[in-house]
Amino acid sequence: MKTVFIFLTLCLTQFVHGIKITHGPYICDMDSTTATILWITDKPGISWVEIAEEADDHFYTKERIRIYDVKRGRRQVNDTVHRVRIKGLKPDTKYRYRIFSKELTEWRNHDWVTYGRTASSVVYRREPYRFKTFPTQARNLSFLVLNDIHERAEYLEELCRGIEPDKLDFVVLNGDMSHSVENQEHIFKAYMDTCVSLFAKSTPVFLNRGNHETRGKFADKLWDYFPTQTDEFYHLKHIAGVDFLFLDSGEDKPDSDTEYNETKAFDEYREHEAEWLKALKDDNAVGQHPLIVFCHIPPTLGTWHGYHHIEQQFLPTLNRMNVTAMLSGHLHRHVHQEANEKVKFPILVNSHLSYLLCRVADGHLEIECSEPGGKNRKHFSFPLK
Repeated sequence: MKTVFIFLTLCLTQFVHGIKITHGPYICDMDSTTATILWITDKPGISWVEIAEEADDHFYTKERIRIYDVKRGRRQVNDTVHRVRIKGLKPDTKYRYRIFSKELTEWRNHDWVTYGRTASSVVYRREPYRFKTFPTQARNLSFLVLNDIHERAEYLEELCRGIEPDKLDFVVLNGDMSHSVENQEHIFKAYMDTCVSLFAKSTPVFLNRGNHETRGKFADKLWDYFPTQTDEFYHLKHIAGVDFLFLDSGEDKPDSDTEYNETKAFDEYREHEAEWLKALKDDNAVGQHPLIVFCHIPPTLGTWHGYHHIEQQFLPTLNRMNVTAMLSGHLHRHVHQEANEKVKFPILVNSHLSYLLCRVADGHLEIECSEPGGKNRKHFSFPLK
């Protein structure tokens, strides 16, 4: 009898609680007219975002537009990772949003589905979430670069203390935010829950994959949490008169290294990426605006295979581009390499202890590098090309 009572209690508790939002929301892959809002629930369900332009009225003044999580013509109803891509936004415009997930309780056959309770962010007890799209015209920009946190979530919070997220246009996670990628909870515990609490609900975050993000049994799923319009980790963003190039540097050792247990093929991957990079140049997709490059492993600054292959595959094209600077990590120390005969642009490597607070203004990329509390503060200035 006691066992039956416990079983019934657990069933009732499960019913009463229903679906829950466990992580997020956060904004990724944003530009002037589109944005992706992503969050996680503990059970699968159908999800949507309600959105409205910023105004003096209350969010509940009228019914708001619903945008669903849709993939290839089908609303996604059987997933716990919810990615809502919002299109047709106005450039340089403030928006309010609210998220919803309705639990999938039964899928009998074909498309005969039954839904249960709905979880959502609330706006009657607190303000809705907000974000602002990027402008199409050139203007001053501010962005933050973090790298090589390696799952030190508490240090990440300490590092960002004092930074005003409302004054940032975006944040770049420039690789090795974790040691590896073992499961979904690992991603959020290692750094993303902290990012959400600090800035990511309103300030878009771009993940530029490092070599440690290529490791682990869940590494193949990482893109699902940081989607891009290219369907790859490498991509190009145009933001307020500046082009931002995100390069995926891959692993640092040969693919045949025994540590990888036959799981890597990064030489071939970088060769395809190099073809994509060359096409950007040949098709004049870059060259009209200043170009800032993110690449976790800096070419020419190490002796392992990855450095040499990046140099071989990427540098010939990058040297023909109008690169203002490359921002890198990986070395766990600061390096500032000025432009030279081999590399026609400066490379700034950030350590694992500091951030790069970057500002594009008055024809320059100004960078403040600092550890928590202003310790070991440095300043760099690069003229925009």
